[in-house]
Amino acid sequence: MFSLALQARLSRAMGVTRVARITGLDRTGVEVACAVRPGGHVLQVCNGKGLTAEAATWGALLETAELWAAETVAPAALRWGSRAELEGRLGATWGADALGSAGALVEPRLWSDEVRCAWREAVELHSGTPVWVPAQGVYVPPARGPSLGPVATAWTSNGSGAHVEPARALLHALLEATERDQLARAFPDGWTEEAVTRRMLRPAELALGAPRTAELAEHLGARGFGVYLFDATPAARTRGRVGLPVGAAVLVDLEEGPVPLTAGYACALGRDEALLKALLEAAQSRLTDIHGAREDVAAVDREAAREFGRACASVRARRKVEDVPDLTAEGRSASRAVSAVLSRLGRAGFTRVAAVSLDAPVAELAVRKVVVPGMCISELL
Repeated sequence: MFSLALQARLSRAMGVTRVARITGLDRTGVEVACAVRPGGHVLQVCNGKGLTAEAATWGALLETAELWAAETVAPAALRWGSRAELEGRLGATWGADALGSAGALVEPRLWSDEVRCAWREAVELHSGTPVWVPAQGVYVPPARGPSLGPVATAWTSNGSGAHVEPARALLHALLEATERDQLARAFPDGWTEEAVTRRMLRPAELALGAPRTAELAEHLGARGFGVYLFDATPAARTRGRVGLPVGAAVLVDLEEGPVPLTAGYACALGRDEALLKALLEAAQSRLTDIHGAREDVAAVDREAAREFGRACASVRARRKVEDVPDLTAEGRSASRAVSAVLSRLGRAGFTRVAAVSLDAPVAELAVRKVVVPGMCISELL
């Protein structure tokens, strides 16, 4: 599926000068790679993780492709005008206040139905009909790029996906948007004592309920880490609960190394997959800090991290692993998985879901960006 020839062409097209395997900088043993793109606008370094070096390499390149596509604006794909001018003439339009998963409205005074801005066509996935969304929720052009109009929203990479299979690119985008929204609903006040106590999973049950996660957790434990896993799926009566499994992982360095604590999160159809990806992300976050090449990494409050680690260690886990939803059977193919996710989104009240097909750096790749009105974006790190 991912050949070395494709890797080379993709790297050249995006301006990636090096893909570095940085696994050996830490002792977790989790494979992490970084793709270096000196001309990048959003980030110059993108990381990827996995159980193999190949998976980590492709993870880094696909994340780079998502940002490349967001930075690369094709003016011919845009339409200019106000919502009042274009509604009905172009078809349905969604305002900047409805971007949801694609960015929050941060300057309401810069947005109204009379404000002229750039629009981008998308497809509403429940109905298959075209819809137009503000381009500022889709693109983040560099200073030399085309103007998109008054910037009323905060752009985010949330809800993006890239893959050689279009259905998998779309699935990745949908699951990422869902993850960030469901975390905001499951942890409305962040990592509180109550959330830690209620949501921590019993480690003894991992081997039966999430065997791949259990294997990695045991491996990390043997290397001097405290591993804590959580069911981050919102409670049954939570408004907007989608019901897909959402996993959270906290990795504590028991040897008091340079990175005392990191966390990771993931949403998937399978319970084991969600928990495993969350734990892999927590390990990747360590290497992101240790490597020191990402310009968006903030300094760690070591004392607060130690205190949180001690709090996790003091909890007697109550949550059963089997309480985490497992919808593996609904996702035996990428297309079936997309249908399953859309069905659950609709039942949860997300009746509008749009996808934009972005330009990709090479013809073999598909890049998708989803816009889901009503979704929140968690700030948990």
